Amino acid sequence: MLCMQVHPNVPCMLFTPICPHSLSFRPIPVDARSNAWVSFDGKRRQQLSRGDSVRICMSPHPLPTVNKFDQTGDWFRSLIRCLNWNERLDQKAL
Repeated sequence: MLCMQVHPNVPCMLFTPICPHSLSFRPIPVDARSNAWVSFDGKRRQQLSRGDSVRICMSPHPLPTVNKFDQTGDWFRSLIRCLNWNERLDQKAL
């Protein structure tokens, strides 16, 4: 079980994957003092108010995708590339 500890005085929310498939899917802390927004088409966005929630579910109509290799591998490679997961950055000399 993955666990992330955040000091009680840190004003943040943790977005936590429910069914992580590897150890690199860890909770992501987000500043709770700022406004929350959602966007589903990448253009228009909607501000969330206190008490609002977002429910995400799978569509009954699958969206066909074009894949370079295979669907699962391409998806994981894109996450690794975008979020730098499982990558150790070179440290600068002191």
